[in-house]
Amino acid sequence: MKPKLVLLSGLMLCAVFAWGQNTVNGTVVAQDGEPLIGVNIIEVGTNNGAITDLEGNFSLQLITEKPVLEFSYTGYGSQRIAVEGKTNIVCTLKEGIQMEEVVVTAIGVTREKKALSYSISQVNADEISTVKDNNPVNSLVGKVAGVVITQATGGPGAGSRVLIRGNNSITANNQPLIVVDGMPIDDVGSNSGGSVYNSTVTGGGITDINPDDIESISVLKGPNAAALYGSRAGNGVLLITTKKGRAGRGIGVSINSNVTFDSPMFLPDYQNEYGQGTQGNVPGSVSELKNASASWGPKLDGSSELYYTGETRPYVAQPDNVKDFFRTAGKYINTLALDGGTEAFNMRFSYTNSRTESVLPNSDLENHNFTLRAQTNLSDRLSIDAKATYFTQDIQNRASLGSEGILSYVYYMPRNVAIDDLKTYQIPEESLSSVSYSALGANPYWMLYNDKNTEDRNRILGFGKATYRFTNWLSAFVRVGSDVTNIRRESINQAGHHFWASGRLNFGKIEATETNADFLVMANAPLGESFDLSVNVGGNHSYRTYQESSIYAEDFKIPTRAFVANSRIIRPSYVPFQEKKINSLYASASLSYGGFAYLDITGRNDWSSTLSEDNNSYFYPSVGLSFLLTRFVDPNSRTFNLVKVRGNWAQVGNDTGPYQLYPYYTIAQDGYLGRTTLSRPSVKFNPDLKPENINSLEFGAEIRMLNDRVFADFSVYDIETVDLIYDVPVPPATGYSTFRENIGKMTNKGFELLLGGAPVRSSNFNWEIAFNYTHNKNELVELFEELESHQLNTTNSGNVVIQATVGGGYGDIYGTTWRTTDDGRIIVNAEGRPLATAEKVYLGNAQPDWIGGVTNTFSYKNFSLRFLIDARIGGQIYSVTNAELDASGVSTQSLKYREGGILVDGVVEQEDGSYVPNSTTISAQDYWGAYSGIASNYVFDQDNIRLREAVLGYTLPRSVIGNSFLRGATISLIGRNLFFLSKTIDHVDPEASLGTANGAQGILIANLPTLRSIGFNLSLQF
Repeated sequence: MKPKLVLLSGLMLCAVFAWGQNTVNGTVVAQDGEPLIGVNIIEVGTNNGAITDLEGNFSLQLITEKPVLEFSYTGYGSQRIAVEGKTNIVCTLKEGIQMEEVVVTAIGVTREKKALSYSISQVNADEISTVKDNNPVNSLVGKVAGVVITQATGGPGAGSRVLIRGNNSITANNQPLIVVDGMPIDDVGSNSGGSVYNSTVTGGGITDINPDDIESISVLKGPNAAALYGSRAGNGVLLITTKKGRAGRGIGVSINSNVTFDSPMFLPDYQNEYGQGTQGNVPGSVSELKNASASWGPKLDGSSELYYTGETRPYVAQPDNVKDFFRTAGKYINTLALDGGTEAFNMRFSYTNSRTESVLPNSDLENHNFTLRAQTNLSDRLSIDAKATYFTQDIQNRASLGSEGILSYVYYMPRNVAIDDLKTYQIPEESLSSVSYSALGANPYWMLYNDKNTEDRNRILGFGKATYRFTNWLSAFVRVGSDVTNIRRESINQAGHHFWASGRLNFGKIEATETNADFLVMANAPLGESFDLSVNVGGNHSYRTYQESSIYAEDFKIPTRAFVANSRIIRPSYVPFQEKKINSLYASASLSYGGFAYLDITGRNDWSSTLSEDNNSYFYPSVGLSFLLTRFVDPNSRTFNLVKVRGNWAQVGNDTGPYQLYPYYTIAQDGYLGRTTLSRPSVKFNPDLKPENINSLEFGAEIRMLNDRVFADFSVYDIETVDLIYDVPVPPATGYSTFRENIGKMTNKGFELLLGGAPVRSSNFNWEIAFNYTHNKNELVELFEELESHQLNTTNSGNVVIQATVGGGYGDIYGTTWRTTDDGRIIVNAEGRPLATAEKVYLGNAQPDWIGGVTNTFSYKNFSLRFLIDARIGGQIYSVTNAELDASGVSTQSLKYREGGILVDGVVEQEDGSYVPNSTTISAQDYWGAYSGIASNYVFDQDNIRLREAVLGYTLPRSVIGNSFLRGATISLIGRNLFFLSKTIDHVDPEASLGTANGAQGILIANLPTLRSIGFNLSLQF
């Protein structure tokens, strides 16, 4: 790690002390003099560009001899200005004229959006940093067509699952590649959770990127847009561009303070009529009462009854016992940024401190982010760009989900248990055991205050880039960057724990690194009067490592001391140092004719160290065409400002991890009779393994009309994945459980639509609206001979299986249903309880049918209002939470049949196979106990529409600021997850999941509640 730090430090020092001469500063304003935020500035004929800040200012280092700048902004006409030696430029853009939007594409190349043959979306800084989240990807929810983001309710520091155009693989990663300033970053921890028992949802990848440092996020949708990134980009790319310094008078100071307060958006609906007990009675002893830990007792009438502490107390409801367990949690994100420079050199330093409390007591997160970036021109031809980021994060008592998670002992507690009583989780003078209302002994306060669960994450990211301009039309850069992540985790279950009475601890360390070295040669020149050609040729060397060590210890000798040497059982484990190398060469060519026809061709060849010599070289091509038909449809642009059609075909893939080709052996710590014993994996590896192959075909069209007052963009795509890497089950006689093979085919077909415009534009009032819609249909076309499905997850009882099914899709939900006769009559057992089927039937699929979002932005003078409503329609979810609420007698639904029981309208099967009508009445407790075990009763539609974000802001006018030291100020009232407009499932959020991993979708088990956040954002510039 030290050589990497030395390299980064050297590059930073070089940038800081170097001196050059070609930087231009400027300001972009509207006709009324107000600054424009997020204007794209591009140096014509190059990929060199910038974006204006909150004050409309920009700074750009120039790389051509006679530079011309092009300014473009949504809803405004583009403008070109020749620099001609000027060091400061003021550009005024006019509204209502066709603009040429510039976006960042693959390999960091900046291009005009109109020339692209594929769909790409870009989200700018203000949409990411205003309604802020520790995880910046959550700010994309509902804003980008084709992207489904599932926010795992794992508490502070948890990641989110991101899918662009569906699931492409059964067992491999389905989430996009994250690229920051041109450098791919490590994603350790971004696929986590999924255990139905104890699911921990970690962060990683994009969750470690500071939202206040982000200038824009480009979403490269699938293989077509991301083909130049090769085998890592089969699932698309989130391309993050971070902020740079700017030249100006002195040092600019920016302060951003984001303060919000989180509370549960909603909680389950509880009954408050019946308390702890069984079959309508309160047992006479404490042990019997604790064995009856559900709310199946008599009515809560205030009479004196036995309490779980051994006391006799009034038998009354505690209507807020679940609500009072949660706290209002503060989230404080504060950023200080310094930037400045001269015409030759600029730099930016930022520090962000984030302190986030969980709604769970004694659980929180704190992180620190330091970033330094510097740019300079060493000469008229050579420029340097260098950046270093240090990130550290400390998480205390991260929440666990699932049947053994914290909320399993909160959501279902008896309705007469006072939550404050559970704060006495241990009486040391009597016993080390946990004190609880149940025989199990689980107590949520024990888990949060007595047990220990910590994670420390340290990460260093940095790069150095040198760009050289050979001529006006030819330039090149070389770049080296590293990403080093160290994670330390520790968990302790103190002696007396409800599952680990003798005590248990786990300690683990993970180190993951990624180093990339790349180069790119860029040529851009006209070919005669009608043709323009742009060619890029480059290469990349990627080197990734991973190692992990951990110690498991159990049975403490001294019960009150938790350390390894104090444990009778010690099991160390170690994942040896793993290496993966990929060498790549790639090229792209863009040919335009007459400013209306564009041809794009790309090709990339990867050589992967994880595949055999016969298969380690694979080539990924793409080709695209786009036509601007405006000159033919409406030559004078009276109605149409842009009419464009496009098409693109691309091929990329997914390779595999290291050491998957040949068998290896492990040595048992305690061999048989003290002898050294070796064991091999149960899977037979395959030396002929090939990468998964993804083919994608996309067609689309774009229209802008009425002086850009109306716009539309739609795409259709067909993605096919073949040669899926899969472990095929084999007979035990082979000596293995599975063989690793390339098999099967999976497809994703979909449609995306973006509509919007500006219904109102005036000098004081503006209204902009944008609507996006996404529909994706996923299908597992084939797997392997007689193998018809792959299991992704299953519930504790096995009554539900989440799987990928041939002829069906990824995330199919199969489960039990009511056992019935051939003519549809319900079958009950001899005691009168309804029965579930032995076999499982199809109950739904976890993938939504469609998602969409509507963003409205209103501005009146210095006030602005923006709000986002998004929807997820279709798809199903199995909720164990709902089933357990009914089974434990705490839900409002469980009030049915309390008085008098229920005679199920069904039949009882006789020994001879005949049926007789049921005549046995059962209690509500027996009925809901049986009902809750039938899976089909708890599969719900995910349909929901919510107010996802709202921002009400006020910007201090320039007339007030005058010539003071304050250059700008904006204060905003912000909110996230404010309320549902509609929802088809009670008690839970249908978008929640057990984690971000492939198998974590489609099941809910005691998830943390979705949080409503309300607060303010203050931005000051000095």
